Amino acid sequence: MKRRLIVTIISIFNFGIVSAQSETDTLQTAQDSLLVNKPKLKQQPGLALAASKIFFSDKRWSVSGFGEYNYVPIQQHVDNTVGDLELYYSGLYRQAVFFGYKLSDKWIWNSELQVEFLHFKNQESHQELVFEAFVDYLFKDYLKARVGFYPLTIGYVNNNDEPVMFYSVNRSEVERLITPSTWIEFGTMLYGNLSKEWSYAIGVSQGLNAQNYLSGSWIRQGREIRFGVPQSVSINPQINYHGIENLTLFASGYYGNSGQGNRVQIDGRADEVKAKITLSTAYAKYDWRNFRFVTVGTYGSLGDTEKLYELTKDETGENGQVLGKQTYGYLFELGCDILPYIRKSSRMRPHKKTFLYDNHDMKFSLFSRYERLNTHQRVHQELVSLPRTEGNMKIFTMGANFNTKENIVIKANYQRRKNQSNLDPRPVKNIVETGLGFIF
Repeated sequence: MKRRLIVTIISIFNFGIVSAQSETDTLQTAQDSLLVNKPKLKQQPGLALAASKIFFSDKRWSVSGFGEYNYVPIQQHVDNTVGDLELYYSGLYRQAVFFGYKLSDKWIWNSELQVEFLHFKNQESHQELVFEAFVDYLFKDYLKARVGFYPLTIGYVNNNDEPVMFYSVNRSEVERLITPSTWIEFGTMLYGNLSKEWSYAIGVSQGLNAQNYLSGSWIRQGREIRFGVPQSVSINPQINYHGIENLTLFASGYYGNSGQGNRVQIDGRADEVKAKITLSTAYAKYDWRNFRFVTVGTYGSLGDTEKLYELTKDETGENGQVLGKQTYGYLFELGCDILPYIRKSSRMRPHKKTFLYDNHDMKFSLFSRYERLNTHQRVHQELVSLPRTEGNMKIFTMGANFNTKENIVIKANYQRRKNQSNLDPRPVKNIVETGLGFIF
């Protein structure tokens, strides 16, 4: 009798273990299924994630946006003569809201209102209001159109400018000084898929305003929202290859004049300033398991720099800007989400589980990046001896991202910046940056 009772108890105990294991397996399978079927954020060509929401919404309208709040507690040898506060701020607060509306299945309205406030300690501040407004016509997969004020398809960050989409607290110098970001112009663009492997875009837009160029930031300050008939137009072609899984190859360009009909007096005659821009960019992005590798390259040339020196003089007829006739920049960046390795270790040692194990949206990424750029690779012979703000830099960045969810990120990074230019009396600049970003 006792023997039967013991056998019965053992059987019930074993059955309980099997049942519990079965329930655990079922729960894990359900969780895995939810993770596999969980909808992912999607991107419309030429737009970042939050800006793309209306194109994939089940509703007729959508509201989305992003926030970016950065603080720079440590900066050495700040050059506040460059003229662009975003290049040396100690605090940046950026909030953007998108409103999209489906006029029909083929016509989509999208708009953005962005507010920025920047300051350098308590010495200097700047606020700015930026907007986008454009309409897309979705004719066929191979032919779509966009018209209005929209971000150009140039470089990497310009269409991936929301804080969860890039590792560093701020955008790289290559994509601020050589390829300006974010770069918005009024124009029209055709885009679509040529095949499963190839996609394209080609746009015609209003062009930059060379009168606003600054020596230290090349053509960056020429971006402006303008109404009215432009004096000249620029062309912005793009081609993408994505025929290999997890690999994107991208090439784009920007070509056109930026003088906007301005003239300057040289040797007693009025000469038109064309200030022709030729800017070519390319990038490769590859995701392998938990790793992400990005490399970006850009090369630019600017005409009439000797005339631009006259055009950019102040009211007193002094302080003309010496612009680079040729520029270049490139970067290599590698990052890795290390949380899956922690989770794997936790599964092997269940008693060591942490709160990190259960949240599959969490990421903790370490990254490093090397940049090389020169805003004055070549200078017009008449301007070589004149003073200028020159960025001939090597920049090494390393840092970490902590994504509490897919759409929220906390960032920190350290930069060692060395200016190779013999014009800079303070060649080494070290920076610690921290930031918080989100999209919705």
